[in-house]
Amino acid sequence: MKRVLVATFVVVSLLAFARPKPHSFSASGGHGWIRYWGTGKVVVSGEGTLTIRNISRMNMKMDGTWGEKQWVTDGGVYKHFKGKVTLAGLGIHVEIRGWNLSVKGEGFGKAHCQGEGTYQLEDEAPVQWKPHPFWVKVKFRR
Repeated sequence: MKRVLVATFVVVSLLAFARPKPHSFSASGGHGWIRYWGTGKVVVSGEGTLTIRNISRMNMKMDGTWGEKQWVTDGGVYKHFKGKVTLAGLGIHVEIRGWNLSVKGEGFGKAHCQGEGTYQLEDEAPVQWKPHPFWVKVKFRR
C-alpha cells in the first residue's frame, strides 16, 4: 500500500510540473489585420501599419522601412511599415494591418484575424478567414 501511495505521489508531481509542448501558429493573407498575443517567438512581415506593445519584456529584431513612428506606452506604432520583425519573450502583443501579411509564431497565446487569408495550427489543415467585419479568433494552448 505504501508503494502505491509513493508511486501515485511521484506521478502526480511529474504531471504538475510537466510543461506542455509549445504550439505553432501561422497566418497569411493578401490584405487584412492580424493581432497576436502570446509568449514565445513570433515573426511578423508585411506592408502597412505595425503596432508593437510590451517591448520591455521581449527581444526585438526589425528589418525593413517605415515612414512615421509614434511612441505609445511601452511600444510603438510604425506607419507605412514594409519588412519583417522578429519578437521573442513574454507577453508579446503585435498587430499588423495592411497587405501581404504573414505571422508565424511558436509558443502559447491567441490571435485574431480579419480580411482575406488563411491560418494554420500545428499540422492541421489551413482554415480560411471569414470576410469583414468578422474576426476569426484562434487560441493555441494545451
